[in-house]
Amino acid sequence: KLNEYNENNAMMDLVLFEQAILHITRINRIIQNPGGNAMLIGVGGSGKQSLCRLAAFISDYEVKQLTVTSSFKVEDLKEEL
Repeated sequence: KLNEYNENNAMMDLVLFEQAILHITRINRIIQNPGGNAMLIGVGGSGKQSLCRLAAFISDYEVKQLTVTSSFKVEDLKEEL
């Protein structure tokens, strides 16, 4: 699926070691549940966003990213959703 993703989107040069694959399957399982959501926590550059994008692609979901500023309010979140 990574090769297929790279053909249709910006190139994602990932090394899919066993832990990364386990994280993708966990993310996939979570987002396929109705109302499923997760907060991924980790150091910057550890691949959280890339793994989420790949898991969403595998599930045929569209990824949207919010731009949060200091003036971002609950109303802005509701509008984005």
